[in-house]
Amino acid sequence: MKAAQAEAATIPVAEASGMPGDIHRIGGGNVENLRLKPAEAALEPPGISVLKAPTPGQAAAQMRAAFPKAKGLHEAAKTVGSTTEEAIRSAGFDMIANPTRKLPNHYRIIHPDGVAGFTDENLAKLAAVFTNTTGH
Repeated sequence: MKAAQAEAATIPVAEASGMPGDIHRIGGGNVENLRLKPAEAALEPPGISVLKAPTPGQAAAQMRAAFPKAKGLHEAAKTVGSTTEEAIRSAGFDMIANPTRKLPNHYRIIHPDGVAGFTDENLAKLAAVFTNTTGH
């Protein structure tokens, strides 16, 4: 399997067992959704948004409530990738608090090498520590 093809496991919410972790990426934890978008690459430090919440469903609901008119985001929130801070760090990334007015539990996943660290190879390692759930 090529690194860019690595995907997080995906299971329906009704079948999810155990706790998937309290760190959630709206849209899922697959490589494509973990790649830096231009605006994310311009951040200091560059990184991708995640929410810290007890469940993936709560993270999805919070995102919908914070951005009630963002239909694309609402669609993306049907799939949520979940993991833990420890797993993110074990994949070579880090996480920093980045609270906003609408999302006080907003965090950013960053890499010690900045933008250069968001390679397909590194993102495949990161994707491997996420579990996707659907139906939110």
